[in-house]
Amino acid sequence: MQQTITRTYKGNHAEALARFRKDAASLAAKGYHPISENWVPGTWGCGSFIIALLLCFILIGILVFIYMLIVKPPGTLTVTYSLSESAGKVKCPTCAELVQPEATKCRFCGAELTPQQADAAPRLPAVKTPQTGMEKIKKGLLIGLVLFIAVPIAVVIMSELFGK
Repeated sequence: MQQTITRTYKGNHAEALARFRKDAASLAAKGYHPISENWVPGTWGCGSFIIALLLCFILIGILVFIYMLIVKPPGTLTVTYSLSESAGKVKCPTCAELVQPEATKCRFCGAELTPQQADAAPRLPAVKTPQTGMEKIKKGLLIGLVLFIAVPIAVVIMSELFGK
């Protein structure tokens, strides 16, 4: 049986996290639990920024550039699962050693046990939510405003220097 599984969930953070939690519950029933996760926000490629900068001479280019600063493309959540040694086992209430859920007597301390079901709920790690909202909007608007003012000024200066 495979000891380690790596799964990738694409989309925005909330969607990827929802798919991860659903998948983690089904994998926990098989004895796997998440041991690490890594959220990588989506990014626009270099070509997209170059095109937006070239279009800055047109108003729509500035709007596209602001949009690209505020709205991020879907990211990727990568989670690594590991098969637990205690998969399907329960703790003895007397000695806290792991025993089979169907056991009637603990093999370590000899205590009488009642048959129990293993807890299949996965222990999910805490997930940090990326910053969104007003901070991104303020940053995008500030950069857009600076570009909106700077580009025409640069055009006037360039035409004065090279127009003579």
